[in-house]
Amino acid sequence: MDTQETPKEKKKADPLDMDKLGKVIEELRLAMNGSEEDIDQETLVKMVQKNRAFMLEYAMAAYLDNPKNGELLGSVTSILAAVEKSVREDRKERMKKKDAENNKLAFNQMLDAMQSINNGSIKMPVFDLSDFILDPNKSLVPENSTMLPIQEGELVQGNSVVDIDGNPV
Repeated sequence: MDTQETPKEKKKADPLDMDKLGKVIEELRLAMNGSEEDIDQETLVKMVQKNRAFMLEYAMAAYLDNPKNGELLGSVTSILAAVEKSVREDRKERMKKKDAENNKLAFNQMLDAMQSINNGSIKMPVFDLSDFILDPNKSLVPENSTMLPIQEGELVQGNSVVDIDGNPV
């Protein structure tokens, strides 16, 4: 009872469900055609993901029936990868177009706003800066007659030691 195959034996693939294969191929064809509602091609992505194992199993069975044709298995896996890649690229292109539209819309809105400001339909605040120049001889605060003028001793600056009430020590 030797369970290993000898190199001269050709391993045959298990028979596949041809009805399911027909359904999968029809589902793939419909998904690849797409529809107006499925702009992001979600149906195609879900179909490929759902049936990937079956399609690879079918490719492996076809390869096992004819192992000299190694390109068959690689071709099916390449086709599945290419379908997924093309869907991703289509999504990226649509996102770029959508971003470009959003940028164009925002730019047009900004132009409209600037045009409205130019036309005067939007009033902008106006600041009169003619009195803004500072005169060094003019006081910044209005004079208060109740305040005593600064005494000569107060003009001397430096450190003074005071107690908690502010009296010099």
